[in-house]
Amino acid sequence: ASVVESSDDAIISAGLDTLICRGTGVTLTANGADGYTWSPPAGLSCSNCASPLASPDSLTTYVVKGTTLQGCSNTDTVVVNVKQHFIMNNSRGDTLCKGGSVRLLASGAYTYAWSPAGTLSNAASPAPLASPSATTTYRVIGTDDRGCFKDTGFVTVRVYPIPEVEAGADKSINVGQTVDLVPTISTDVSTVYWLPTGSIVRSNFPGVTVKPAETTEYTVEVRNAGGCKSKDKLTVFVVCNGANVFIPNTFSPNGDGVNEVFYPRGTGLFSVKSLRIFNRWGEVVFEKTHFMPNDASVGWDGTYKGARLTPDVYVYTMEIICDNSSTLTFKGNVALIK
Repeated sequence: ASVVESSDDAIISAGLDTLICRGTGVTLTANGADGYTWSPPAGLSCSNCASPLASPDSLTTYVVKGTTLQGCSNTDTVVVNVKQHFIMNNSRGDTLCKGGSVRLLASGAYTYAWSPAGTLSNAASPAPLASPSATTTYRVIGTDDRGCFKDTGFVTVRVYPIPEVEAGADKSINVGQTVDLVPTISTDVSTVYWLPTGSIVRSNFPGVTVKPAETTEYTVEVRNAGGCKSKDKLTVFVVCNGANVFIPNTFSPNGDGVNEVFYPRGTGLFSVKSLRIFNRWGEVVFEKTHFMPNDASVGWDGTYKGARLTPDVYVYTMEIICDNSSTLTFKGNVALIK
């Protein structure tokens, strides 16, 4: 406080400047005179006493005028600062995969006290790292720099388990076939993703049906409601062998519309590289290259140079290119019958 002296040499003191918490009071004490008048009167228990109780709502500078019995007077001032209530802000709730961590945040206070503290990196920090193993609601209590007021906030961290997935054993199929891939998953799984997607022909949660043209490694990724994920893999081995091909051993080009043409059939076949048919003397009576299977229009109708051949047993050789680019070679007999 400042002391102002007048010419009559009266010395008045209003005491030291002070700070209070809003809602509380402090007793002001004036001395140096016999009578006193305080202004402004707002927030004072009395304005004509030596020691009023001051409870202002905001910073106030009080002026006291002191007067002696001899009529001498002077003034002094005292500042009463008021610590106001504060509002603390804190982060909203968050989700976490078990084994992970998340940063909690609070601001607007001077000191912080988080609880429960056992899963926090620093319970006194405004931004501790939380690593709970189960869903936890954290409480933070903030205090101002004078210890006047506190504010409380809550942050719930929901912890989700890591989902479980097992893709299953590797599988083998013939090219052109389909196979179902059905993983074993935990009950919390909500979404399932399979890669690659190009050979997926049907989806049936959590599995898929695939038709790969070549040996393919598939990855299945599962996620739960918390976004926690797990992966597993399996391989579908694609083979091309005799099971993919059907070559008849008889045909009857007699005009009855049944089994009139000798041609290869099959699944997963990309193309027929060559087909040659020989009579019993080793003479080539039919030859065709680079054509598609399952097409009777490109097969052998039992003729040679425009003439129908007599019933007999003929020898064939055939090279077939599969969808997975492997080549199969076949050699056998076919009987031409009436």
